[in-house]
Order: sequence, then C-alpha cells, then structure tokens
Amino acid sequence: MARKVVQTDLDDDEYRLLKEVVEKRGITLKSGLREAVRQWVSAQIPVSEDPLFRVEPVSTGVKTDASNLDRRLYGERPG
Repeated sequence: MARKVVQTDLDDDEYRLLKEVVEKRGITLKSGLREAVRQWVSAQIPVSEDPLFRVEPVSTGVKTDASNLDRRLYGERPG
C-alpha cells in the first residue's frame, strides 16, 4: 500500500488536547491522527452514498412479525 506524508501545524491547545487523548488511549500521535482523519472523512460522506444503505433486501422465505418487537426488546406492554 502506497503512503503519503501529510504535514500540518496545530496550535498549542490543539496539540495538548491531542496528546492527552492519545496518551490516555495508549496509542501514538500518528495512529490518533489517522483515526481522526478516517472519522472526519466518513462523517463527510452523505448517508445516501453509504454502500450499507444501498443493499437490496433479500427474501429468505421466513415470515416475520414485528408487532411485538418493542415488548420483546424493551419489556414494554402494548397500549
């Protein structure tokens, strides 16, 4: 996998906060920055472009009934 070097500068507060977080998580600055970039980039992609939401439903032939779902999951009574 090819890699690119990306450089930037942070002000003292940004650097201090980043350093605190990565130290608490026990990861390197490099790993923390990569994770931050991945999260930021994924947050910029509209849900409509997310491949997960383009999956077509598949018929399994099994009949389901969701009418009691809340009661089974949360113990709620109908009504």
